[in-house]
Amino acid sequence: MANPDKFLRLRDYARLERAQKDGVVDGTKFAYDSAKHVVSNVREYFDAHRDGRTYGVRFPLYSFSNSPDGVKVGDNAGLTVVPSSNYRAGRDDYAGLSAFRVFDANVAVADDGTPVVKAIKGLAGNYAKDGSNGDVFVITTPGFYRFEFDTQHLTIWYSDTQYDGYSPMPGALLPDGSLRPCMAYAKYPLSNYGGKASSVSGQIPASMSEQGSVAVPTSKGKGYSGKTSADTFYTQLMHMLKYAAKNIERYLGGDFNGSAQVNVSKAETNVTRALVKATDAASIDLGSYVSVGTGTDRGDNKTGEAAAYRKVISKTVVDAATTAINVSGAAFTTTTAMHVTQMPYLTGSTDGVLGNDGIPREDVSKTHQPIRLQGIELFAGVYETEGDIILKNVKDSDTSGHTEVWKVFDTTKASGTAITADYVHVGDYPAVNDKTDNQWQWQTDFTEKHGFLLPTGVGATSTSGLTDALIINPISAPGLHELQRGGILGNGSRCGLFDAYGGAVCRALGGATAVAYPFLAARTPSAGGWG
Repeated sequence: MANPDKFLRLRDYARLERAQKDGVVDGTKFAYDSAKHVVSNVREYFDAHRDGRTYGVRFPLYSFSNSPDGVKVGDNAGLTVVPSSNYRAGRDDYAGLSAFRVFDANVAVADDGTPVVKAIKGLAGNYAKDGSNGDVFVITTPGFYRFEFDTQHLTIWYSDTQYDGYSPMPGALLPDGSLRPCMAYAKYPLSNYGGKASSVSGQIPASMSEQGSVAVPTSKGKGYSGKTSADTFYTQLMHMLKYAAKNIERYLGGDFNGSAQVNVSKAETNVTRALVKATDAASIDLGSYVSVGTGTDRGDNKTGEAAAYRKVISKTVVDAATTAINVSGAAFTTTTAMHVTQMPYLTGSTDGVLGNDGIPREDVSKTHQPIRLQGIELFAGVYETEGDIILKNVKDSDTSGHTEVWKVFDTTKASGTAITADYVHVGDYPAVNDKTDNQWQWQTDFTEKHGFLLPTGVGATSTSGLTDALIINPISAPGLHELQRGGILGNGSRCGLFDAYGGAVCRALGGATAVAYPFLAARTPSAGGWG
């Protein structure tokens, strides 16, 4: 049956649309103010292009079916997406739709958290991805979502228009409760550019802990923060809506398996290659980044003492027993005491992908390279910390424990050392016993709380339920911990959009959080406000 409320709202929307067109500011296309060096009508542009459509996806609850796949419903029915690569443009029926349209942009963030768009790729201003015009974000229209549960299914709805029962996306609101002119998400993992946390192309991902994330406003500006759960929630929703699936590896991928480390088999001087056994060469991926040195730990400078973070250009057969791993950059010297170690990818490794979604190479496994989703580069081989979340490990007894999830909505009030009055208890992860403490467990389902997808059970597999795992350790390590997301190279199929790492090597807040960790990065989103 038709929804009368929807028709009422669309009628009101049409009236507002006409009023906007009669107003002073034209939202037909982006307008660039050359005197102020900003795009002056971002809000008006997105307002003018709203279409009021509602996109849904229906998933079975795990108790009804353990399938991770869903069915597209509403205006989402019949829409198709096929990921792209550097060589082939796929198909993306969503690319031109208001609720899903994304733009690469140079963005600064005002102290109140408002995104200030300085340039938009190909449309306005002098866009640059290398940091010369500031940080790179993906901007999109403010969105609204709704979760509907029944006894057998969950249906997720998404729209560019706020109907009854629809909530603004986390990150769409400013601390005063008003809508931002757009949602803005860091396009790249965090790097250190010019001595500051940045989202730019062509840089080595930088380590960042919970405390480091909280400290971003001090070095960057009050409106900034590190990665938050708002960033995670957006990518989770976009993937489920576009692919009607929970397993990111099925259609896209992520660098969860590119962890090769092989020995140098023959020494050379003044070369841009490393000679390895032919049998070892197959494990080194084309297009990946490697370091050459005597170290074996990716956090040890000796691992890249000969050559650090060099891109693998090609592999050449030298003789029946030897293959050359040819890399970019200046010449170096190798010894047989050295190793070739695959590292996380540099930021911008998906810049050549010919679409909003995809992977760089078709001749390399999907789970050995980063992906692009809605223009955002993800899963480059590093975990990313959510700076608005603190995990509280509670040891209930020697054989039982639970982990509480606490969230701060205004990231200017985030604490790197304590759960203050500004934090809200979102809920708890599934409790553990002495057999499951500090062990990976596959998540079955989730519920939505304040824009956070909280797992409700464990016992699934890599191909059922959420298809990703979590690890917590409240019995063996009670106290405050940070939440790491995504996955690292080498952790395999337990990684993905729903991966939750709060256990084994998760650094306790107030403890060793300032120690560099080679697999841990973050982002620099404009969510320095209401998350």
